[in-house]
Amino acid sequence: MQKLRSIHLYLGCLFAPLLLFFAISGIWQTFGWNSPFLQKLSSIHTERGWKDGSELGSFPLRVFVIIMAVSFIITTVLGIVMAFRFGRSRRATFYCLTLGAFIPSVLVLFRMFRWM
Repeated sequence: MQKLRSIHLYLGCLFAPLLLFFAISGIWQTFGWNSPFLQKLSSIHTERGWKDGSELGSFPLRVFVIIMAVSFIITTVLGIVMAFRFGRSRRATFYCLTLGAFIPSVLVLFRMFRWM
């Protein structure tokens, strides 16, 4: 299990800056903040080119983002495994995971059926 913790640690540290960037850019896109600077930074996240046809993304960046996404999935699964194996309460871990899936699902259903 020590090896899994090390993999989780190093993958998390390697990709943390890019994950934070995507999370933060998702926030300003969700709120609709559209300054020219934020729009340019968002082009990395959205794969949209600028009006002049240029873009910040590149093939190597796309490969790095794909590797980051796969590593994010792996570290998330490792984190869940470690929560069940080393957490104080497996029941609490189960309830948190269930709520983490249930709450967004209900909110999406509310929106789909216009209840909110």
